[in-house]
Amino acid sequence: MTIADPAAAKAALRVFVRNRRKQLALEHPEADWKLVDVASEPLSARFPDPRGKVAALYHGLGSEVSARALADWLAEQGWSLALPSVEGADPRGKGGHMVFRAWTPGEPLARDAIGLVAPVAGNPVVQPDLVFAPLLGWDREGRRLGQGGGYYDRALEDLRRRKPAFVVGLGYQGQETHNLPDERHDQRLDAILTENEYIEVRKD
Repeated sequence: MTIADPAAAKAALRVFVRNRRKQLALEHPEADWKLVDVASEPLSARFPDPRGKVAALYHGLGSEVSARALADWLAEQGWSLALPSVEGADPRGKGGHMVFRAWTPGEPLARDAIGLVAPVAGNPVVQPDLVFAPLLGWDREGRRLGQGGGYYDRALEDLRRRKPAFVVGLGYQGQETHNLPDERHDQRLDAILTENEYIEVRKD
């Protein structure tokens, strides 16, 4: 596949990797707990004192690898938590922007403008220090293939203008996709976490 037109290449690739992720989710139902086993040591080394810091996760939809066990572990370590919410989209789910709202496990959740499970609107907007992003595909240079809406790319670009947030892509090992097409607006991952390994791209 040529990548002369990255947008077209990514659109074609999404069909394949979306089906692949569905199969991987069936094959690895225990992946959420393995994420904790793999991530605990390197994340504790990078963030030795997480008190006062915010980690943004997500409420997995469909075949997305679950971040629930990771959320429980982070809360136990002293992190404050947040979830993404898309706001301002039109009735068709187009447009709008993503923010991160504070969330504590057990608090009520609701569907946002595009169907994500998100905190209620009254929860404060926060600027996370650590972001875990779902994906369809990833590569070892930190490229991330998302659903195509651009919400994470825009939110991460805005966040990184404000602070040096660390962004980790969550996925299955089998979602590795070599030489992903890249566009100027795409935000690179600082690390990738799968049920098998933690790959740190950003070394500072």
